[in-house]
Amino acid sequence: MPARLARTLAVAALATFQAQAQTPLELAERLYERAAMAEQIRPIAAQFTEGLEEYRGKIPDPVIADIAEAARKIFAEEALRAEIVAAIAQKMKPEDMVRTLDWLDGLTGRRVTLAEASSASSANAQNVRAYAESRKKKPPNPKRDAAIADLIRATGAVELGASLIEAIALGIAVGTDATEPVEKRIGLPGLRARLRAAMPPEKVREAMGATLPPMYAYIYREVSDADLAAYVKFSASPLGRRYNEAASGALTGALAGASVRVGEMLPAAQEKKQV
Repeated sequence: MPARLARTLAVAALATFQAQAQTPLELAERLYERAAMAEQIRPIAAQFTEGLEEYRGKIPDPVIADIAEAARKIFAEEALRAEIVAAIAQKMKPEDMVRTLDWLDGLTGRRVTLAEASSASSANAQNVRAYAESRKKKPPNPKRDAAIADLIRATGAVELGASLIEAIALGIAVGTDATEPVEKRIGLPGLRARLRAAMPPEKVREAMGATLPPMYAYIYREVSDADLAAYVKFSASPLGRRYNEAASGALTGALAGASVRVGEMLPAAQEKKQV
């Protein structure tokens, strides 16, 4: 038996054994932690409350405060974690989770994850813009830019980013609608239709496609070209695509559900204040 085939069979057998030794939920929990998903989710609640600022003067400040309070609870990482982990466990085969964990536990996986986790709270417009300006003082690096573009494409980042924006917008709309008298409420189907008209999906994704390259350049600024190339290779592989689809689908589903729950919390909050 050729040595390469023997190694391949050994790795496959080990992955199968490890998958059988742990439940899908346990594997998904490890994947959630190892991929530093918590660090990437924590800024979402703050992004939601920032989006409420444009409503100052349009709706009463106490209502804005109630929506912000509800969003902080519902979009909290602790509130979303169990749902995301359960969805990953359902969407990924145990063997795929084990193999993904093996990649993340490698040196390249650890360095890439560290870059994502450390930049999660600092990748704001000001820092991204400042880094983009600093890059203009250096020689162009088309190979690096191409790798960033390949990573965005391989990970489905445009769709995930657009879904995040849409979830936050829907949550704000649901929250403000819930504070209206019952007879004046638009309701979820009507709100979705209004948002699609105000924020056409193709336009949101076009804007996200323009936003992500400088943002990703900032996030992976400390990642070497070799590590970035290896990350692109993994993300573009069948395993990497299955992992990204499962993780993105789990996050998108959790955010969509959280958006609706913002409205469910508000009537109770309003009634409590009136008592």
